[in-house]
Amino acid sequence: MSTIASRLFPAPTSATARIVLAAIYAFSYVALDWISYFQPILKLGITPWNPQAGLTFAYLLWVGPRWGLVTAAAAFTAELLVRGAPANPLLLVMSSLWIAGCYAGAAAVLGAQVANRATLGLLPAVKFAAIAVLASLLVASGYVALFVAGHALPGAAAAGGVLRYWVGDVNGILMLTPLLLYLRQGGRGFAALSGRWPEVLAQLATLALFVWLLFGIDVSDDRLRFFYPLFVPVIWIAVRWGALGALVAALAIQLGIAIALHDAVTEAPLIDLQILMLSLELTGLLLGAVVTERASALHRLAAGEAELRAVLSAAPDAVITADPVGTLRTGNLAANQLFGMDSEVAAVSLHQLLPGLQLDTDNSRRTLTATRLDGGQFPADVAWVSLDPPAHPGWLLIVRDATERLRAQNEAQERDRVMARAMRFAVAGELASSLAHELNQPITALVSYLRASQIMAAAGSDADDRLAGTLTKASNEAIRAAQVLHRLRDFYQGSTSPSARADVLQCCASVVELLGNRPQKQGVQLSIESPVAVPAVQADRIQVEMVLHNLISNALDALSATEAGKVLVTVSKDSGRVLIGVHDSGTGVSEDALPQLFEPFNTTKPDGMGLGLAISRNLVRANGGDLLYRRSSRLGGACFEMQLDAAPRNTTSPQSGEA
Repeated sequence: MSTIASRLFPAPTSATARIVLAAIYAFSYVALDWISYFQPILKLGITPWNPQAGLTFAYLLWVGPRWGLVTAAAAFTAELLVRGAPANPLLLVMSSLWIAGCYAGAAAVLGAQVANRATLGLLPAVKFAAIAVLASLLVASGYVALFVAGHALPGAAAAGGVLRYWVGDVNGILMLTPLLLYLRQGGRGFAALSGRWPEVLAQLATLALFVWLLFGIDVSDDRLRFFYPLFVPVIWIAVRWGALGALVAALAIQLGIAIALHDAVTEAPLIDLQILMLSLELTGLLLGAVVTERASALHRLAAGEAELRAVLSAAPDAVITADPVGTLRTGNLAANQLFGMDSEVAAVSLHQLLPGLQLDTDNSRRTLTATRLDGGQFPADVAWVSLDPPAHPGWLLIVRDATERLRAQNEAQERDRVMARAMRFAVAGELASSLAHELNQPITALVSYLRASQIMAAAGSDADDRLAGTLTKASNEAIRAAQVLHRLRDFYQGSTSPSARADVLQCCASVVELLGNRPQKQGVQLSIESPVAVPAVQADRIQVEMVLHNLISNALDALSATEAGKVLVTVSKDSGRVLIGVHDSGTGVSEDALPQLFEPFNTTKPDGMGLGLAISRNLVRANGGDLLYRRSSRLGGACFEMQLDAAPRNTTSPQSGEA
């Protein structure tokens, strides 16, 4: 199925529809052959105008080259009915097959190369005309050669026969095929005539006048000199209506010529006129194609400009243009609102709105203080680019109010400081807990020794009375010190409320926000991967964020010397628990360091205290979960995984972990 036909007309889908269409085509072919059968050579189908060739080409482009046998049958039928089989039936069959084969091949080539609007663009129109010229020349040469070889046509008439047949076929194709293919657009064509009927009538009157000059005046052999003025109305119509209008005008002229010379005795005037008609059709087709292509380009340009204006009008950022010296040319609605301008911006200067702006590069961006026309100031993010031809020389700037961005940035930095302060307190708590654990046994032993001394002192007869009191005081002080350390440890290891809830994805996003641009500065790609829905966990949000912050910071530290490193935070569900994994593409933890990985004061960092992982695991366990290490199957480095219980859906609590 050809590209042109499949897009212009819906192909018949049922066998009945195809048969009906084939019958309509065959009938139309014979009718056109009968109408245009004048001034033939030896009663053969060698006539100076063959509109049936244009019908055949359109039919094959529509239904596909494989229906060429239908065209062969139509050509053979025309030989029988119109010309009464003037030659050997075998020659007629061979000539009919030759016509069908050549035009089917041309339709296949054209269908594969020319798109929907084949005659509208200049290049498609040139391809269409070239294929039509070559195909009709091939048909004419083969047709005449067959009859010369079969002695139905004298060899002396071969050259003239080829010329006459070729001119007739190429005129029929160039004139009729595009019109038939664009019949489906007739509604749009008539809609375009609305309001322009005076011009159409003037064009028709001009055509009629020049055709009358050509045939209405008896000038005998000088008739052809009146043909050239016909180019004027055809060019006029082509400029106004494109290729389709030019071909309609050519068809009208052709019908006038056919009617005027149908009964002419001489052969020369018609063949000469048909050659002139060929030049007229090519001129109208190519000129109309250029006009249509230009009109289409202007329409696309106008549509693009309208869309651009709509985009600029709806853009939330201020978009302004300025000439090379900084005077504003245009500004969108957001620019007027941002700077307090009205629709007239011609008297406003860039230096008035952006005093600190230096346009020292062709394109860049900067944050500076902008000034409204009423004198108010605000921080602004400004990006600019120089305008190159064909645009008017100058600058295009996009300005965004940076107040909210800077406020959010300051809030994030403050939260980062709060998080760091909380981590320091946690480190102090872990340190106190470790000291309490380490000092508990010595103090307990001290208490035992002091009590033994107290007993031994009481048993001696010469014991000093003050010894017992002093030892009692020492024992009491030691017991009190142990109690203080125990209370300090219990304070910093206090259990989380069982009704606390935390949104894992919000925790991950909050920590990534706190890290700011640290990953980008290190050249590390940080990403979060999670399912669509993740249940909340039974944990304190602040403590979960502290652990995540510590784990991601450790991962970034491990990649500080690695090029193009990656850190991936994964969130998943498994049997009522939510798993939060922090993966990195580093070297992982060595086998020697694994046994002491979560022990306090175990570190590989030169300036580390070795308490981060110990604190993190204690915090997770205090919330009823656990912190584990494994080798990352995603990135190949380390993976620290938090396992926390999913909170029941109906659980509500005022201690939801919100900071």
